[in-house]
Amino acid sequence: MALGSHISCSHVLQAIQAPLTRQETLHSLKHIILGHHEQKLEYVQAGLVDVLLQILDDEPGYRQTKTKKTPVVETDVIIILGSLARGGSVFLTLGQLERFIPRLLDLLESHMSHTSLLEASLRALNCILSLPIASQSPEIISIVHSHPSTLRSIFNVLYNSTSCRDLAAYQATLFIPKTCTNTDNRWQESMIESGILPALIKRLSVLVYTIQASRPGKGIGLLKLGPKANTDRSSLSKSSSTVSLRHRQNLGRVYEKLSTGGERFSIPPASHVSSLLGAIASIIRGSKFRADQCLFASCITNILGEEAPLEEHRPPPMWKDSKVSDDTQGGSQSSGYQYAGQDFPPLSPNSERHPQTRSSSSVNALQSSHSATEHSLEHERIKIPQISELRFVGERDDDPESPLIQWLISYIRHEEDSLARLTSISLLTDFVKAGCVSKRRVKKLGCLIVPMLVRYLDEIDTSTVTITKVYEQGFQAQEMEWSIREQAPAILATLLTDHQRLQTAAVEAGAIKRLTGMLKRAFDAIPGSDEGEDLDSHESLWREKVRAHQIKVREGTLRALAAIALFEDDHRKKIIESGALGFIVGSLTPEMSAEPLGTRNDSDLVMSGTQDPAPLGIQLPTISENDSGSSFTVPETSRTGNPISVLIAATNVVRSLSRSVNVLSTSLIDWHVSEPLFSLLSHRSIQVQIAATAALCNLVMEFSPLRKKLEEQGIVKALGNFVKSDSGNVCAYDRHGNSIGEFDPERESLRLNAIWALKHLVLKQDETVVLSCLSAFGTTWLLEQLAIEDHNLDHGTKPALEDNSDEGRQILKSQSDLFSPRVIDRLVLNYATPKPEDLRRTALVEFQEQALDFFRNIMAGPNASSTFRHILRDTQNMEVPTTPICPYDERPNTPLPETPINHRTPFYDVLTEKLKSKPGEKIVLAIIYVLVHIGACAEHRATLIEQSSLFHELIKLFELQVDQIRIGLSWLAINLTWKENGVNSPDFTRRVQKLREYRYVHMLEWLKSGGVGESDHLNRRGSSSRSLGETTIDMEDVPIVRNSDGEVVRTGPSSVNMSLDLRERCRQALAQINDV
Repeated sequence: MALGSHISCSHVLQAIQAPLTRQETLHSLKHIILGHHEQKLEYVQAGLVDVLLQILDDEPGYRQTKTKKTPVVETDVIIILGSLARGGSVFLTLGQLERFIPRLLDLLESHMSHTSLLEASLRALNCILSLPIASQSPEIISIVHSHPSTLRSIFNVLYNSTSCRDLAAYQATLFIPKTCTNTDNRWQESMIESGILPALIKRLSVLVYTIQASRPGKGIGLLKLGPKANTDRSSLSKSSSTVSLRHRQNLGRVYEKLSTGGERFSIPPASHVSSLLGAIASIIRGSKFRADQCLFASCITNILGEEAPLEEHRPPPMWKDSKVSDDTQGGSQSSGYQYAGQDFPPLSPNSERHPQTRSSSSVNALQSSHSATEHSLEHERIKIPQISELRFVGERDDDPESPLIQWLISYIRHEEDSLARLTSISLLTDFVKAGCVSKRRVKKLGCLIVPMLVRYLDEIDTSTVTITKVYEQGFQAQEMEWSIREQAPAILATLLTDHQRLQTAAVEAGAIKRLTGMLKRAFDAIPGSDEGEDLDSHESLWREKVRAHQIKVREGTLRALAAIALFEDDHRKKIIESGALGFIVGSLTPEMSAEPLGTRNDSDLVMSGTQDPAPLGIQLPTISENDSGSSFTVPETSRTGNPISVLIAATNVVRSLSRSVNVLSTSLIDWHVSEPLFSLLSHRSIQVQIAATAALCNLVMEFSPLRKKLEEQGIVKALGNFVKSDSGNVCAYDRHGNSIGEFDPERESLRLNAIWALKHLVLKQDETVVLSCLSAFGTTWLLEQLAIEDHNLDHGTKPALEDNSDEGRQILKSQSDLFSPRVIDRLVLNYATPKPEDLRRTALVEFQEQALDFFRNIMAGPNASSTFRHILRDTQNMEVPTTPICPYDERPNTPLPETPINHRTPFYDVLTEKLKSKPGEKIVLAIIYVLVHIGACAEHRATLIEQSSLFHELIKLFELQVDQIRIGLSWLAINLTWKENGVNSPDFTRRVQKLREYRYVHMLEWLKSGGVGESDHLNRRGSSSRSLGETTIDMEDVPIVRNSDGEVVRTGPSSVNMSLDLRERCRQALAQINDV
C-alpha cells in the first residue's frame, strides 16, 4: 500500500493490521517516519506503538516457529519502534518499553541467521538502554537480566560472527556495558559462565594481531623481539635464537588460526574497537579473577609472546628529593578511617604521664599518610620470565605483568580517535584497580595517562545547551562529544582513587580548574520555548538528553574532585579557591519524589530531633553579606534536584574536604554544608544514607564547629536509630552467634557508619550528650552485640579457600581451550568470591571494633567515672554467654582463675569472653585501650584489678609479637599503679600485689629484657599457641612478623627492634610498681 499525504493515520493503522497489506504498508511507513519527528508524533498519538507491539505478539517469528521465510515484517517493526525509542518518553511510555524488550530478546534467539533482524533488534535494545529513563528505572535492567535467552543470544552473536555480521557483533558489544551494574557482580559472573568473556577475548586477540601487524615501519611491533632486545638479554636467560624461533612458530600457528578460510583481517573502525574494549572493561571491572582471565588467555600470550617485556632500568635523578618519593602502595587507602596504632592513645589520670591528647577522633586521622620509599628491584632481574614462570602481580614486588598491559599503553599512545583512546584508558584503569599492573608502572602512568585524561576534560567555557535543532546538525556527532565529556572525569576519578602520586600529577596538569569549569557548566539552565508556546517533540527530547548529559557530567566531575581531595590539604585548598564548593553544595539537593515521606520503611529513622522534618526539595543555604568574597553562589538550577548517583558523589566530595581542619573550620561552615547533609539521612535510598553518614563522621569530631549545630538538629537520635534499625541483633545473629535471618550488607554498612559517627561524637562530650547516645539504642543492647560470637565456622565442612578453588576451577573447566593448564592453576588461586557467611562475619567484627572504640571514647571524656558507673548500672542484669574452651588451649588439670562473685560485672565478663574467643588484632587493641581508660579512673581501679579471669587472658597477650598490643598492656599497668597525690595508699599496695599475683609484673620484666626466649608463663602453658588473626613466626626461624593486613610489625630480634615507645612504657610501668 503506497502511502500519501492524503491518507489518514487511522487508515494506515488499519492497513498494518490487515495481514495482506501489512508488509507493504510497514515498508512505506518506515521511510515516511524515519527522521521526521512531526510524523512520528502524529502516528504515536494515533496508537501506532500498541499496534506494532501486537504484531510482534501475533507474527510467527515471535512464536519461534521454524520457517525459512525472511522475517521482513518483524524487521520493519523493529526498525520503526527502534526509531521511536530514540525519542524516549516523548514517543514511548515506560510500560511500552517494558513490553517491547522481551519481544526483542525473543527475536534475537529465534532469528539468529537473519543478519538484518539481529542488527535491528540489538540497535533497538541499545537505544532503549541508552535512554535516561533506563538508568532511573531498575525494572528495565531487571527484565534484561531475568530473560532466559539474553546471555545465550549475545554469545551466539559474538561467537558465530563473520565479516557480514560485524555490525551485529558491534551492537552486541555496545549492549554488554549497558547491562552491567556496579552493585551486583553476579551478572558479570554469568557472562563468564556463558562464554561471553572468552568470545570477547578471542576478538581482542584478533584486534591485537591486526593492529600490530599493520603499523607502518614497525613490522609486527610487540609481536617480535627486535635486535636490541635480544642483545640486551642476560647470558643467563635463554638464547635469542631459541626464543625468536619459538616465537615465530607461535606466530605462524596463530596467523593460521586467524586466517582460516582465506579471510584476512583489516583494522576495524575506531568505534568498533572502542565498543569491544568497553565491553571487556565492563565485565572485568572490580575482579582480579576476571581481569586475569583476559590478561593471561592463551590467544593473547600466543600473539604477544611468552616473555613479559623487559623494561629498561633508569636510575633515579640525583637531585630527586626523598621527601616526595611515593609509598610502596602507590598511595594510601581511600578510607579516611584506617586504624593507626597511635590514633587511639591511652588516657592517663595525669596529663604529665601522657602529654599527647590524641584520641580515636584525632586530627591526624584526617591527614595524609606517607610510607617508606620503594626501592627499585629492576636491576635484580637477570632474565625475562617465561610464561611457565609467570606469577600474578601482587605475589612479589618484582612480578612480571601480562604483555597485554604494555600493548594497551602502546595503543593509547598511537591511537588518534578520542573515544577509542578513552576506552582503552578505561580498560587500563580497571586493570590498575584490580591489581594487575605493577606498582612501578602505576607510578609511571602519572606522566602519560593522567595528563592525557586531563586534556580530555572540557576546557572551552561554552554552554552545552546552546545548540538547538540538534538532529539537523548531526545528533550522533553531538552524542560522541558528550560521551567523551562524560567518560573522561569518571575514568580520571577511578584512576586517582587511592593513588596519591597520580592525584598530584592531575593537579599539576590543571585538573581542578577544568573539573570546576565542567561542574559549573553542568548547572547551566536549559533554555525553554517562548512564553505561551508548548514544547514540541523535538525540544522535549532535546531537554531530556541535555538533562541526562548534565547529570553524568556532574557525577563524573564530583567523583574526580573527591579523589583529588582525598589526601593532600593543598589540593583541598585549591578546590575551595576554584569556586567549586557552591556547586558541590548544589549537588546535595535531591530530586523531588512522588513517593510521600510517610510511606517509606525507614522514614521514622531520622527526623526525631529538635526540628521539623525537612522536605526532600530542601531550601539551599545562601551566602551572607559577609561572604561576598566567595567566587560562586549556589546555582539556581540545582533546585531541580539530583539523582542518587550525583548525591553520593557530592557527599564523597564533602567527606574528602572535611578531612582538612582548616576547610572544616571555614568554608564548610560558610556554606552551611551540614544542613543538606543532615536532610539526606531521610532520603529514600539507603545508598545515599550510607554516603551521608560517612560524610557526617568528620563533621561531628571534637574540633568541628558544626558538631553543636548537628546536635541541635537531632543527629544523636538519627544515628542511634540507624545503629539499632530494628528489634534484632547486628547482622541477623541470635545471642548465641547463630544466623537467624537474611544478611543485608547495605543495612550493616549504614549501621557501621552510624556507630562510627557516634564514636566521634561522644569524644570529650558532656555527660548529657553521652547518655543520650547510649539511650538512643540502649547500653545493654550494645553490650549484647559485643558478646556475639559467630559459631558457624565450627559446623563448616570445607575451608573457604578450598571452596573458592573448586568453584573457580569449575568455571574455567569449560574454557580449557582459552587457558593453558598452568595458567588455570594460577587463575584458580586468585579466585575468591565473597560468600554471605564471610561477609556477615566480617561485618560483625567491624561493628564490634567500632562499638569498643565507642566505649573507649566515652571513657576519655571529662565525666568518665560517672558515665561508666551509669553503664555498669544499666548492664548489671545482663546474661553473658560463655565461650567454650578448646581442649588444646589449656591443660585439662590446670584450674582457671575466676573472678570473685562480689566483683563480677557483665561488662568485664563480656570483654573476658571476647578475649577467650581469640579475636583479631584490632579487637584486642580496642579491648586493651578500653581497659586503659578505665584504669585511668580512680573510682574504678579497685574493681578492675579484681578481674582475675580477665587478667588471665591479658597475660597471654604479652607473648604476641605486636608492639601496639604490648604498649597498651604497659599503659594499663601504668594507670593501675598510679599514686594519687603521690601517696602509697592501701589501694595502691593492693593493686601492685594483684599484678604480681597475676604474673603481670613478671611479664613486664620479661618484656623489658627484650622478650627473648620463653617466659615462665609460656612454659607452664606447654606448647599451646594463640592466634590473633595475624601470622606470628618464631623469631629464631624467620625474623618477620606480619599482621592480618600483611603489614610487617616486627623485623629482626626483639632486643634490637623493640620500639622506643615500648621500651619507655615498660620502664615507666616497672618504675611505678617498684616505687612501693
